[in-house]
Amino acid sequence: MGTYQKPAFSQGMDMQQGRVPGIQLRNELKSAGCFSPAPIQQILHMVVVITLYAAAYITLLMQPGLGIRIASLVLLAFVSVQAGYIAHEAGHKAITRQRWLAIAIGQFFNTFLTALCYSHFQKIHVCHHSHCNESDHDIDMQSDIFSLYAESTLKKKSRFGRFITRYQGYLIWPIITLQGLSLKIDSIQTLRSNPSRTRIDQVVLGLHFLLWFGLPLYVLGWADATINYLLMTWFIGPYLGAVFLVNHIGAHVVQSGEKLPGFIQKLITTRNLGKSRIEDFVFGGLNNHIEHHLFPSIPTARLRKARLIVKAFCIQHGLRYQEMSWLKAAGEVFTYLNRVGRPAF
Repeated sequence: MGTYQKPAFSQGMDMQQGRVPGIQLRNELKSAGCFSPAPIQQILHMVVVITLYAAAYITLLMQPGLGIRIASLVLLAFVSVQAGYIAHEAGHKAITRQRWLAIAIGQFFNTFLTALCYSHFQKIHVCHHSHCNESDHDIDMQSDIFSLYAESTLKKKSRFGRFITRYQGYLIWPIITLQGLSLKIDSIQTLRSNPSRTRIDQVVLGLHFLLWFGLPLYVLGWADATINYLLMTWFIGPYLGAVFLVNHIGAHVVQSGEKLPGFIQKLITTRNLGKSRIEDFVFGGLNNHIEHHLFPSIPTARLRKARLIVKAFCIQHGLRYQEMSWLKAAGEVFTYLNRVGRPAF
């Protein structure tokens, strides 16, 4: 991770005063229709997610053989993350501008289907977007286990913390498989600490557990119902890790006291991944992560088009624009984490 170098600006732009023409880029994107609603794609996505989730759930109730059972649980994990993409898009007002409808979509696809409570997700995600890769303020940069910036390594005092940090480049991938469980636990803790502000989440979360421990307990019994739920939650972890570990780790870390224009900060702290349509689907459009951070209200279905415009704009103005394959990004994450963890030796 090197120190960011100011680019050579054209057309009289002055970075020191923060006059990067984000408005000009926004206007270009708007003229190209990138902010236009995409109801057909979004509704189709919702229908597919609900249908696959229901089909896999019903299959488990039929007590299939081990192979079909595992396949159903893997499918449920996959569509659970896809459901999270829908809630994420709704939270950015990229599906609807009506607050009540966005909340309803978020509660259904996040809290009810996945148990990642919508209020908790919104709390951490809004913070992340407002303070992307800031060592002091981005919640995603704070971890009791891993060290995502140098100062965090020095703060690890316990033997366990220093051991994990020492080998974090290797350990982050197996440990991230537990992320589905940790996010559910964090969600419940948020509800417990904010009982009066999370009434809707509490009710919907109750319905989620009723879905998984109501009829399944009667049909399958405690053991199988619990195993199904735990395995599904575990299978969510690798998918989440593959998507989110490579978005920011290893990119520029905004240190305490460092001031950057918001437009520049989002560019240099974020990387794009592959640009095939398959990757668009698997990553829920978040492989176009630069565009998402610059303009979160762009519907997922329009990010592919926006990427071409944003990249051309950055090249024209001498701005850094990071895009690479998933494998190269994973390699950068591995190298960066090991470098940051060296002081723990």
